[in-house]
Amino acid sequence: MSRTVLMPISQPTQAPYDLQSPRRMALIRIWDAMFRGARRYVEANGFVGVHNMPEIVGVTGACENIDTLFKVDYFGKQAYLAQSDQLYLELITPYLKRVYAEIQSFRMEPEADDRHLTQFALFEIEHLGDLDELIGHLTGIIQSIAAMVASDCVAELAHFDRQPADLPAAVFQRITYSEAVEILQHDFPDLAWGDDLKANHERLLTQRFGPVFLTHYPLPIKFFNMRQNDEDPRVVNSTDMLLPFAGESAGAAEREHDYQRVAERLRSSDMYHRLIELGGTDADFAWYLDAHKDKDVPLHSGAGIGMARVAQYLLGLADIRQAVPFLLNSETLL
Repeated sequence: MSRTVLMPISQPTQAPYDLQSPRRMALIRIWDAMFRGARRYVEANGFVGVHNMPEIVGVTGACENIDTLFKVDYFGKQAYLAQSDQLYLELITPYLKRVYAEIQSFRMEPEADDRHLTQFALFEIEHLGDLDELIGHLTGIIQSIAAMVASDCVAELAHFDRQPADLPAAVFQRITYSEAVEILQHDFPDLAWGDDLKANHERLLTQRFGPVFLTHYPLPIKFFNMRQNDEDPRVVNSTDMLLPFAGESAGAAEREHDYQRVAERLRSSDMYHRLIELGGTDADFAWYLDAHKDKDVPLHSGAGIGMARVAQYLLGLADIRQAVPFLLNSETLL
């Protein structure tokens, strides 16, 4: 296995030494097969590809934490590099019913470690339907990706000491956040209900269950428009897809579609309070709120799949830096 040489950020014109290595070429072919596998599933299931999505955006392009947005001077206006196109996809889902997009997500992650990147590929889907249907689509996408890599990348997998038979079948278990906390408290007694789960928690869960959908997270720790559960208002109808080696590899949820509830949830969210602290206003989300006002918006749900973490899972790589064709974190610049 070739050594990955990281380029110091102080030398932005110097290419990594292994940029043209056989292992790198194998990884590029594997990624190509991964995307073909994902597209094969969504196209066979009636999803419409949405292209030319915005990558220079307002704060609505943030996933959750607006402090991780990269700032851009856009002709004298404050703009940002997109982290997700979720809210834009939501607007067109009532009309096209099933949509997907392939984007680059940018996050100002200071950690240059085995889990964090500053740029990574997201495969996003939105559809008219509930969480159970969404989990079915996520399962189908991952299975289609694994099948495509296994069939088309036999020689390439050998560079990672993998054979097609080694690729996991992606049979997912499913547990709730509350069940996970109860399990984890045996090893992490300080973990309390309502805490966000960390990498070591996810690792223990995947060691026990393999690929697993962790559902119904506490409302306060999730994005403002995730739909509140009707039977237990403490939680939202959401799931994180946890994969061995990678941990959280997709975030997914039903979307709140009632105008009053969307507006209330936004204004009570930590994201909104931080926006106001930074000088933002309601106007930053006006176009999104207006799309729900005086309209009968149907139940819809969606997800974003981190393709680098899917690659980790398929290739058995504990370090995300080994799983991407081009590495960009806080210590590298091409």
